Parts: sequence; structure tokens; C-alpha cells
Amino acid sequence: MSKPLNRLRSLAAAGAAVALATSAAACGEDSGSSADIVWWHIQNQDPMMSTWADMADEWSDESGLSFDVQPIENEAFKERMGTSTQSGDVPDLFQTWGGGVLEQQIEAGLVQDLTGRLDDCIDKVNPIALEPYTVDGKLYAVPFDAGVVGFWYNKDLFAEAGIEQPPATWSEFLDAVQALKDSGVAPIALAGGDKWPGHYYWTYLAMRLAGLDAMESAADAGDFSDEAFVQAGEMLAELAEMEPFQPGFESASYGEADGQAAHMGEGLTGMELMGQWAPVTQADASGTEGLGDSLGFFPFPAVEGGAGAITEYLGGGNGFAVGSDAPEEITDFLCYLLDEENQARGVADGGFTTVAADPAAVVPEMDANTQAVVDALGSATATQLYLDQAYPPAIGGVINEATEGVILGQISSEDMVAMINEAWAAEQ
Repeated sequence: MSKPLNRLRSLAAAGAAVALATSAAACGEDSGSSADIVWWHIQNQDPMMSTWADMADEWSDESGLSFDVQPIENEAFKERMGTSTQSGDVPDLFQTWGGGVLEQQIEAGLVQDLTGRLDDCIDKVNPIALEPYTVDGKLYAVPFDAGVVGFWYNKDLFAEAGIEQPPATWSEFLDAVQALKDSGVAPIALAGGDKWPGHYYWTYLAMRLAGLDAMESAADAGDFSDEAFVQAGEMLAELAEMEPFQPGFESASYGEADGQAAHMGEGLTGMELMGQWAPVTQADASGTEGLGDSLGFFPFPAVEGGAGAITEYLGGGNGFAVGSDAPEEITDFLCYLLDEENQARGVADGGFTTVAADPAAVVPEMDANTQAVVDALGSATATQLYLDQAYPPAIGGVINEATEGVILGQISSEDMVAMINEAWAAEQ
């Protein structure tokens, strides 16, 4: 086994130990809450942070039940939820992306089955948006946002670099990266310190090369040894060798000042690979109004000769699951969140893409950015949930760590595949 591989694992283990210790302390403090409903979510910046708080206050006035609403930064949330799941003590209401993480919580008896308990409001939700939260035909969470991951780009910087249209193939994409570099602009904003944004690149390259059927087969078998997965890492390493990312990307966060989103919002980088929440986060993190009409969206390019299609998207959404000890009345609050008027507040304040069965009832007129995501989702022939959520947490964590190692040149693509396979073997 290579020395870089051992070194990366040691760093990851040390970081995980510190994170778990910190999270355990935080969760110990939370357990003392006297509120009827403890609610954890990741909208930790205004305006949506205050909007969620307002909705909790409004419903509290109606129901008489009190809330302890805790906005938590994305990575810190994942760490705290991991610790809470291990301890068997989860909040009453908490953010979820569905997939393997939710399945583990279901198996541990930590979340409530919502099937048949939301009959007063579930028909307001697009059935497609319920799929990530449905396990063995039963519903365990409700969505409030859904969309896809793609490239958000600065039209002005592309034009100044002589790029006449968004790249449709990987070769064209690499040409665009070089053109942006030649124009003096950092081509890509990346939050290397947060790790999860980097895994989008390897995932998409694997999707384009292997195809979603092969991705599913590999996960079922716990074996990613197929050459397509190795090649995906090699192509990502080749991109990284072009030094396309902003200075200091290695330690940059996603949503904080000077992070990935802020660089886009300030017009300092050409593009970022991110989900439907990107435009709002760009504005919030940069303290600006964002790029406005200068912001565009295009799908992850096709890879010549690959089995995957450009209409296959990485994506998912955001939802809320209910802890096993939550009061029964919490389902009424979920219906309150799904009310068309409150969904509209989430679209306006949080930049969410509506999950409504009738989008026009929530967003009569969509802005160009929202429309781009809706159109992409509508044209998708298939979707893949983010791998760090689709797979069990231990697998997703290894993919994030290993992708970072490939981007930083610390491990090879073969090492990455070996790490993923070993993680699956340990899980089975």
C-alpha cells in the first residue's frame, strides 16, 4: 500500500476523532433542552435562518408547543448527526438528504414512519421529490427543496476569455478551463477544506464513463474496480494538474467569506460545480447581490466514449425527518411547512426549488436561475443522489476523503478505488 494512502488515512482518522469529540460535547448540551421540539437544520445564514425561526414561532403560537431551533453549518451538522445516530439520541426534527444515511437511521429505529400520517398535505408534493425519503414503500421524511448539480458560470468572464458557449464535452471543458487561465482568471472555485464539493467531480466523471447502471451494480457488489472508476480519478487528477482552482482552495470552505461561493459571488472565478442552492449562497457568502443576469448554468459535460448520458444528473434535495421520540403533533408542523404560502417563502428567502405538485401555485413566475434548474430536472433521464448520502456514511466519508487526496495529488486513482472497496468490505 502506498505511503500517501497511509498518510491520508491517518490524517482522516485524526480529524474524525477531533470532530466526534467536539460533536459529542455539543450534543450533550443539546440533550438538556426543555423545548418540546428540538429542530436542527443547515440554513445557518439569513434570510432563511430567520424564516425557519419565524415559521417555528408562528406554529408554536398556534399549537402551544415550544421549539429549540438550531441552525448548524453543513459539515458540523453531519458530524453532530453522526454522533447523535451512534448514541441513539437524535433531535425531534432534523435535516436529511435521504439515501443510505437515512436508511441506517431507520434500521436503528431512530426515525418515525410518516406513511399515512400526512394525508392532509402530502398531495401538495411532487411524488418524484418523495423518492429519496421512501424506503421499502414507506415514507420517512418530507422534502422542502429538490434539484440537480451542474456548473454555475460567470457569463461575463467566459465572454472575456473568448468562450462563446458553455462546453458540452469534457474536451471542450478543459479548453474552457485553459482559456479562463489564459485570461488571468481562476477557472473554478472549490471548497477543498469541506471535501464534499470535490466529490461531485469524481462522481460525475464516473457517471459519464460507467453509466448509472454500472454505478448501481458497483454499489450492490461493493466493488468499484471497473476501469471506468479508475479512469474517472485519472481524469480528475489531470484537471487538478492544470491548477484550475482559486488560490487557497485546499483549505477553503463552501459558504463562508473567502470560500467557494463567495469567490463566485464576487466575480473572481469562472465557475463552480454546485446544486440548486448556489445562487443564493453566492450572494450571502460574498455579501453582494450575486451575479444576477451574468450567472448561467450548464450540465456536467459528456465524456467522449463514455456509457453515461449528459441528461443523467447528480442531484437530490433537502428534507426533514422526524426523530423517534418527537411528539405526534409534529406532523401538523410538517404540513404547515408544506403549505404553498410557506413553500413560496422558502423559494424567496432560501433560494429553494419548489417541491410542489403544482409549481405555479408556489412560484407563478420563476427567475432564470430557478428555471434553469427546473428545466434540467425536467429533462433528466435519470438521477443519482449525492454519493456521500446515497451510500452508508462510512462509504460516503471515504469517497470525500479520497477525492480530496486525488485532487491534491496525495494518492493515485488506483489508491482511491482501493480505499472505496475496502470501505465497502468493512461495511458488509
